[in-house]
Amino acid sequence: MSAIGGFISHGNNLQLASVCEAMQASLKKRGSDEHGTFISQDVCLLHSCTTSSVAGRGPIRAVLGQKVYVLVYDGELYNKEELLTELRTLGYRFHDTSDGAVVLHGYMAWGESCVDKFLGMYTFAIWDSQRLFMARDRLGLKPLFYSVGQHGLAFASDINTVLCHPKVQPIMDQEGVADLFLLGPGRTPGTTLFRDIKELKPGHWATYSKDAGLTTSSYWKLKAKPHRESLEETTQTILKILKDSIIRQTTPGMGAFLSGGLDSSALTALSNCKETFSVDYFGNDKYFNQTDFQPDDDNAFIKEMVRAIGARHSRVVLGSDELADALTPAMHARGVPGMADVDSALLLFCERVRESVPVAISGEGADEIFGGYPWYQDEERLFSKIFPWSQKIEYRSQFVHPDILRSINPESYVSSRYENTISAAETLYDDDPKEKRIRQMYYLNIYWFLQNLATRNETMSTAAKLIVRSPFLDHRLVEYMYNVPWSMKNHKDREKGLLREALKGILPENVLWRKKSPFPKTHNPAYMSRVTDMIKVVLQDNHAPIFNIASKEAITKLLTAETTLPWYGQLMTVPQTIAYFLQINTWMKDFNIILSL
Repeated sequence: MSAIGGFISHGNNLQLASVCEAMQASLKKRGSDEHGTFISQDVCLLHSCTTSSVAGRGPIRAVLGQKVYVLVYDGELYNKEELLTELRTLGYRFHDTSDGAVVLHGYMAWGESCVDKFLGMYTFAIWDSQRLFMARDRLGLKPLFYSVGQHGLAFASDINTVLCHPKVQPIMDQEGVADLFLLGPGRTPGTTLFRDIKELKPGHWATYSKDAGLTTSSYWKLKAKPHRESLEETTQTILKILKDSIIRQTTPGMGAFLSGGLDSSALTALSNCKETFSVDYFGNDKYFNQTDFQPDDDNAFIKEMVRAIGARHSRVVLGSDELADALTPAMHARGVPGMADVDSALLLFCERVRESVPVAISGEGADEIFGGYPWYQDEERLFSKIFPWSQKIEYRSQFVHPDILRSINPESYVSSRYENTISAAETLYDDDPKEKRIRQMYYLNIYWFLQNLATRNETMSTAAKLIVRSPFLDHRLVEYMYNVPWSMKNHKDREKGLLREALKGILPENVLWRKKSPFPKTHNPAYMSRVTDMIKVVLQDNHAPIFNIASKEAITKLLTAETTLPWYGQLMTVPQTIAYFLQINTWMKDFNIILSL
């Protein structure tokens, strides 16, 4: 586990050492055991890591001819051995075979195209005495933020670290407010809620020099191709890729998140993992409320899987008060308001898991790539020209401060972002209307919904010092599934029917055909009571910063609302919406947000 950061100054009288020190201190929360710094004239590169990190102790340096290369790297490379072999045949010699060293020599050998060869989750930056090269993995599993201005360039794995640069201010403009209320906790790709801080998009690289400034380029996107394989051949290919992904990501002493659902059960069985963990909530045995989104309780299915594979299982049970108390740490881990207690639950869960194992695997991503969400199945939602996980724009709009709302056209704002995304989705000329729409929905899920969940996974686990790997999110499997027709994905008219078919004989029948159930949440009314009390305190505060951008009247009405309309996805209903507003208020206060409206 590691983190990177740094800056290139334009000679604006910065005290390099003090800025480096401030940014390095911020990075330590992501990797506090070891840290390193490279300073040369107006350039600073920073690296922080834990002793268990496979990234390597950075910054890492290498010389080729008359040129010196310096790298800072965060992530894991799953095809390192193949790359080492290839680089050695090219004449490169290694005294350090860490992931970072392989990435650095890969760049020296292949230049910008090195990213085409990498398999894994990563962000990195390389300084070659003239320019900085930065890159991010294809699916955005590792973060990279940056700010460009008259000060030069500042970048880091963490928003908080970029804000440690004295020339980068925590300014939120009208678009930030619109994202926060109309799209949040999702956000427009490539942006943050801060006006002057951007995110390097997944599957992109960037270069920066004082003379040329910043240039970004895409090196990967989903491509439409005809699918020629039969159902049997398709399931064999899926299993081949998935098993290879699991093998590459399996290490001794690893644990597995096990909910008893299809995805986590598949990874647990295929990895033969014997240390499993699940999350539950005090009171859910009494208050669990069956819905279409959460049709049944996890525990019976977990017990069946544990018996089937002979695992040692640990059940983490969370209380309403600790969920509410963790809202602020979860927000700080993201650097922006997130999925409320859906985030804080994962943070607390990862902390408990870390007490037993340093690494765990998660089933994240299977719903996106195998069509597990209800908006794949419901044709009305499938063909609606709006993000299916936050459909009611008018519901969201009511919470925007009236003065700001008058200068925003919510329908147009959301529609433009939606249309920009689906227009980039490649389709085939002979796709029928539904197949074309399925591809577009797949593309929306990968570039929007998955990004939020991947950010949640990465930030909460990193804050807990737990490494979490997601074998389903292997770009080879994502590419392959983009082109598998819906008739196969929806085999037997079941969500993730194709994956179920591929896992026949691997999972118990009850688990194999269990209806999809999402990450568990609390159903205990004590949680609603607690966040209601917390927001009432905010409502009584005449100086609460949230009311500079939000409607106090609408939030007050929410406390007695009887709506079951989700704010976002399937899990964020009224209690989570209240908690989201609590996170917004704390974020604005703790980050000293400056409004530019």
